[in-house]
Amino acid sequence: MNRFTLYMLSLLLLFSACRKDEPVFDQSPDARINATLSEYQAALLNSATGWKATIMPGAGGLYHFYFRFNNENRVFMYSDFDTATAKYQKESSYRLKALQQPTLIFDTYSYLHLLSDPDAAVNGGNYGSGLSADFEFSMDTLYADSIILRGKMNNTRLKLEKASQQELDEWQNGQWAEALSFVNVTNIQNYFKRLNLGGVEYEIFIEPTSRTIVFQWISAGVTKSFVTTYIYKPGGIIFESPLINGSQTIAGFSAITWNDATQKLTVKSGNQTGSIGGAIQPLKIDLNAPKRWWQTAVNNETYWESFAGFHVNGVDDAFKINTLGRFYSLIYWPEYESGVDLYAPVFINNAGTGLELQYGAAINTPQFTPDGRAVFTILGAYGDYPNSGPAFQSLIQLLIPQGYYFIQTSASSYDMVSALDAKTWITWNF
Repeated sequence: MNRFTLYMLSLLLLFSACRKDEPVFDQSPDARINATLSEYQAALLNSATGWKATIMPGAGGLYHFYFRFNNENRVFMYSDFDTATAKYQKESSYRLKALQQPTLIFDTYSYLHLLSDPDAAVNGGNYGSGLSADFEFSMDTLYADSIILRGKMNNTRLKLEKASQQELDEWQNGQWAEALSFVNVTNIQNYFKRLNLGGVEYEIFIEPTSRTIVFQWISAGVTKSFVTTYIYKPGGIIFESPLINGSQTIAGFSAITWNDATQKLTVKSGNQTGSIGGAIQPLKIDLNAPKRWWQTAVNNETYWESFAGFHVNGVDDAFKINTLGRFYSLIYWPEYESGVDLYAPVFINNAGTGLELQYGAAINTPQFTPDGRAVFTILGAYGDYPNSGPAFQSLIQLLIPQGYYFIQTSASSYDMVSALDAKTWITWNF
């Protein structure tokens, strides 16, 4: 090392030694954190007409919110979660906290918590995680007219944008609540839901959690299908992609009204007025579906299984099969013995180490009718089958003389729908 290098190194060390006790920042860490929190607090308050917000949970779907924050850690909100949250403003609390970065925490149960509620009955999501949404958010990016936040647990993106007076009025005047009337489609008790619009009939299937809609219709004897997601807007819904059927284009619905007496929705699409109501059979019956369902289990040497039991007249597990002690699932086992099927509840054994059959119904091979139904009749019983209670009621339901249509929903799942009125069904999986 030459003399010049040594000289420069000595100067550098001397300079560093002289400055080692001088603070790098003008303020202490606590002061800087408090200043940052104050900046974000001021930003939240800096919209007299509040904030419009969007969030996309991990389970899918796009949800809209309205927030107005005050300086007393109170937040006032609307949401397009359901008709009540769109109609009635809710007051809750919030706080800003310095974690690894400034964090906005909605710290009492609010409309936002509905998305993350671990009870799937609340939001239609998964037990334990709901829709995989958040209620604690890192303050990611602050702009003049918007704030981007990131969920602490599920990384869901929450975007706040300053709301105009008109956008606030749309919540307060009920235009969002009018749009949310569309959720009443799930109150139609029939499995099959039929849209009549401009002289065309469509079978529609709604998945309200992911906000997905499936259309099926018949064109020149061929079944056509179309799938799109939808989002709510003031006064109606819009589709991510429009349905185009010849000269008819459906980009969404407006002027949505629900008639509880007739169990029908009235909607508009462009200049056309239509209605959505229940139907007692598919638009086009899959004549081979019942036999295909039965034969699939035989070919795979397995059985069909349902964890939810029968849905009847809008009620899940209407016969309360899940209330049986140590109940695990309901099964249908084609060819349990030669020429005999088994229908039975399956239970967890006393040790909790496996499954067991305690009793079952011996069922004839179903009658597969030419019009696409399966009709079940009983031969006898395995063991002491109850003559009352959930298992008995489920068996009586299976044996209705009208039988069932089968709707294949995947390679390993079918919905079995009552041919009596399509208000009773059960989902089978293997």
